[in-house]
Amino acid sequence: MTKTVATPSADHDKAVQRAKLPRTLMGNTAAMRRAGEEYLPKEASETAIAYNNRLKRATLFNAFRKTVSDLVGRVFSKPPQLGADVPTDMVAFAENVDLTGRHFDVFARDGFFDSLQTGIGYILVDAHRAVSRTDGLPPTLADYKRAGWRPYLIYIPLERLIGWKSQEIGGVETLTQVRIKESVTVADGDYDEKEVEQIRVLSPGRWETWRKSETKGEEWVLYEEGTTSLTRIPLAPIYINRTGFMTGEPPLQDLADQNVAHWQSQSDQRNILHVARVPILFGTGIAEDSVLEIGASSMVRNSNPAATLQYVEHSGSAIGAGNVDLKNIEYQMQVAGLQLLIPNPGQTATGEIRDDAKELSSLAQMAAALKDALEQAFGFMAEFQGLGLDAGGSILVNNDFGVTGRMGDVQYLTQAVLAGKLDDQTYLEELKRRGALGDSVDVDVVLHRIDTASPQLDGPPMDLHAGHSH
Repeated sequence: MTKTVATPSADHDKAVQRAKLPRTLMGNTAAMRRAGEEYLPKEASETAIAYNNRLKRATLFNAFRKTVSDLVGRVFSKPPQLGADVPTDMVAFAENVDLTGRHFDVFARDGFFDSLQTGIGYILVDAHRAVSRTDGLPPTLADYKRAGWRPYLIYIPLERLIGWKSQEIGGVETLTQVRIKESVTVADGDYDEKEVEQIRVLSPGRWETWRKSETKGEEWVLYEEGTTSLTRIPLAPIYINRTGFMTGEPPLQDLADQNVAHWQSQSDQRNILHVARVPILFGTGIAEDSVLEIGASSMVRNSNPAATLQYVEHSGSAIGAGNVDLKNIEYQMQVAGLQLLIPNPGQTATGEIRDDAKELSSLAQMAAALKDALEQAFGFMAEFQGLGLDAGGSILVNNDFGVTGRMGDVQYLTQAVLAGKLDDQTYLEELKRRGALGDSVDVDVVLHRIDTASPQLDGPPMDLHAGHSH
């Protein structure tokens, strides 16, 4: 087979295959039913009609999607913050960072939500076409600003990044080419539109777009091309679960596998419940040509004194075993989802007060990967602005979620304060982290109020008549 600009690389195909189950689970019951026998096998003697009926009765208990949403909620319980070193223009860009109306923190949340499913995602920095002057001189930065020119962010899921090339430059693995599959809307006559697939090819300082020829069938032809001022390809990977340069794998794969096991077990359970709820009428000693009328107002007659007629019902023992199996799988799914929040070995002995979970949990490392990608993307934006390499400033992404819901150690904090082992400011900050104080509480204001409050007068009441004669 002849390879073209649209031919996916082997790494891309592997990544898409690894992400197939997580993506299907994110589509809920409808997507799992569409997958059919891939995740719900057909029994050897099961008819197509019986299988389709069983498939239609199956519903997905979507622990995978809920876990992804919950983990994203943990990280974004506090929105990411731009550092004071972020250039002023880019702070303004953050209000509509992708030119579709999304604020910077919403864009970051959506990118993290997608890449957490597959283990990796990408942030592309793009900009409007070059600005030209009527006098033929090179445009200045002021010309660009007057024209409304600005860089912006685009999130690229792994399915759309179909290929890349890299080489080691100055001891650093560096992208030399990427190919991105895109779908663009173009006019189709005076009153209609159509979707056109194209491939964007990026290399340092250059870009191309390729589309299928309208006259040569499946042949891809160069549609547009141009240059940029950048010396690098402005693509920042979000390494949620890195396996290599530009590659990753789903961090919740174990949970996804357990969710499929639950889907299959729940299908069996619903099927056996259906069978158990429909008793079977069983008769012996009845002639084959006998016509029986069964009903509440009917009487059954038969000349054979040995004939019997009775309902046969399921004993129900398998139903109980099925319920136990479902509960066991649900517990295993819960454990698999919580693994990202469990600190790695090495927590300090003073963990009661200094909670190291935020530095050590896998979820915190993923939050750090998002921070790295965002800062790299902002660095590309700064380079587009002519501010130099990696001049986009710093970004703070929340990783302080290791103590959520831990109110039990508040008493230890209080004892430490009373024993003089902990200062008031640290005490209040730790209470706030544990949810004992609301997010709106300003620790500095509270400390100021304590310092300026009227002193507490101890001791017996003062005798105003002491020392005076009557």
